Amino acid sequence: MTESLGFYRYQLETYQKAGVLTSLFIDPENPDDFIAGYVAHINRTQALLYAVSPVGRYDGLLACRLNQVSSIMGEDDYSMRLRRLLLLRRDTPKEEIAVQPDEDIFHALCRKAASEDRVITLWVGESEYVGRVRALDDMRVTIGALDFFGADPTDVPLALREIDMASLGAEDDEMYQLLSDNRLPDAT
Repeated sequence: MTESLGFYRYQLETYQKAGVLTSLFIDPENPDDFIAGYVAHINRTQALLYAVSPVGRYDGLLACRLNQVSSIMGEDDYSMRLRRLLLLRRDTPKEEIAVQPDEDIFHALCRKAASEDRVITLWVGESEYVGRVRALDDMRVTIGALDFFGADPTDVPLALREIDMASLGAEDDEMYQLLSDNRLPDAT
């Protein structure tokens, strides 16, 4: 583990214990692009957040690799504003997840998605796959990737170690879930 990963892990563990709303900056090319949320789980190389949307609502679970993080902030003005909006709305996380000891966080999210027949989003490099988990083991996941209309799933096998980020229960995931569950009949 590199020094920065060790520091990020320490920082996230501290924020988790203190209940600090945290911002993870993922894209060093775009410093205004970040993910806000409360730390739900952290392991040696990954973090899982109860994500918070830019308008101050809980937005599912989001996991990322620590090596994707360029910086971390907590208790800044933006975080305090989001926390205040959550309190004013009396909003609480809608997702619960049990991560087993030593379990890969992406595996845990895929396991939850599969057991609940839910749509999940997986990011690998520049590619994004949205769909239902078709198969899962300790090393790989096969996702039935949906098209723009939430239809025509195509099996895409992915190695868990290659996944950079994953979300479950986010507004976009729920949109694809709704489209997939209510497919239009073929227009042929």
